Amino acid sequence: MTKDAIVMVSQYIAHIQTITSRATDPMEATVLNVGKVEAGVPFNIIAENAKLEGAVRTFDAKTRDIVEIEMKRYAERTAAMYGGTVKFKYHRLLDSVINETQSAQLVQSIARNSFGEDSVGDFPPTMGGKDFGEYTNYINSAFATVGTRNISKGSDYPHYHACINVVEESLKVSAELYVQYALSYLYQDEF
Repeated sequence: MTKDAIVMVSQYIAHIQTITSRATDPMEATVLNVGKVEAGVPFNIIAENAKLEGAVRTFDAKTRDIVEIEMKRYAERTAAMYGGTVKFKYHRLLDSVINETQSAQLVQSIARNSFGEDSVGDFPPTMGGKDFGEYTNYINSAFATVGTRNISKGSDYPHYHACINVVEESLKVSAELYVQYALSYLYQDEF
């Protein structure tokens, strides 16, 4: 009997999409993305192996645990259903960036004082992964975004876009904010 890895991996990809809607708290944001699939070589031969890679993003550690457990369970059951086997590897790379309240308030206060009231905005949480999330697990910290958009200078692409053109003035703003934050942090009693 033939074991078709492409059929198995296709079914797995379809099945794990239900994890975010059925296995996790609907009030906790969860992203589960399969971004890469490799299977087969020649077009006329049934694939023996398949490999997939993807990303999981959440704001909550418990939700991350649930997603990992469910992904493994789905992998094992899908393989068994088609008479195959599976090697499941799940690597936790980046934690969510969750600003600590006092640090966030301090950086907002510094930005208002240094650059004006309208320089600070409240933005909804994003699911982007950053290595800064590791720092937030161990120390009081806040991640602040400094805008670089300046259409007249050809800087109107978002961060991480291939065509981004950072205007030097925004780097000066970033440096000033960072230095002011560090100095203010050192003189705060409540930290």
